[in-house]
Amino acid sequence: MFARLKSAGLAISAAVFLAASARAIHADESLCGGRRYELRAKPNGASPYIELGAQGASGLFLLDYGSTKSSIARGAPIKPQELTASLLPHGPRAGLFERGAYDLPVAEAEGRFGILGTDLLSQLNIELTSAAAFLSPPPCSPEALRGQGLVPVAQIGFFSAAPSSGKFPNVPVVFLRIGEVRTWAQIDTGYDDVAYTHSIDINEAFFDRLSASGLLLSPLPDVQVSTCEGLERRSVYTIKDLPLAIENREGAPIAQTQMYHLILKRANGCGGIGAVAIPAAQLGASFLRVFGPVVFDPASETVWLTKQAEGRP
Repeated sequence: MFARLKSAGLAISAAVFLAASARAIHADESLCGGRRYELRAKPNGASPYIELGAQGASGLFLLDYGSTKSSIARGAPIKPQELTASLLPHGPRAGLFERGAYDLPVAEAEGRFGILGTDLLSQLNIELTSAAAFLSPPPCSPEALRGQGLVPVAQIGFFSAAPSSGKFPNVPVVFLRIGEVRTWAQIDTGYDDVAYTHSIDINEAFFDRLSASGLLLSPLPDVQVSTCEGLERRSVYTIKDLPLAIENREGAPIAQTQMYHLILKRANGCGGIGAVAIPAAQLGASFLRVFGPVVFDPASETVWLTKQAEGRP
């Protein structure tokens, strides 16, 4: 129910993809080693794409921590097992990539797109900076990461290199606090929240909890989203003068932002957080800019976020 293939934007020419903006800290050097890939994004977007190749062909692939399945577009001249072998030289050779249900622009030489979901991303240590992705198989040194100001967010029950058959998908999370209300939120790097920066999809249980706490949710213009069941309009809210706090599992503060938008995701036939009975949320890709350099370490069931400097908005 949680696995999905994101087709939106996949048929757009690679020519419209631009390199990410000038790097912030650590953008050109890795904290954990690994091979460097330049990050690309759609104009005004934040979802991270990297160029991958096999058999003499290459194209842009989305690093999508919100999807549990990897896929390659039907027309891409790359065999799934060859691409898997290039990323996991000592791992499985087949079975990770599906042929996606999206088509390629025939006339575009670089129009070969795909998705790396957590079935594959959970087998790699990946560091994302403002300009690059560093992919490597081994876990990173906790001491080295702490020395650079990163804070661990435990992923037990959510994201792992060896996921259990639990009730949640194999998707990394952080923990949010708005006033006295707290929940977990999936990090969905494939959710390019262009309409409202710092979009947070919230389910009905979380919406009810916020409302019951006495917070004033001010409505904004609705957004229209494409789902597995077709187009759907969703209500958007903001909460004035109350920051959103990003925390680890134990409640230690990591970062905060005054600008965020809550988008109510009601239950439908597509699954996701809308189908979860307890409060839950899902973060758009623009939150990567709030996180700063972030390290996904599934082998140790940890995501590392850069602790925000005191006084920074």
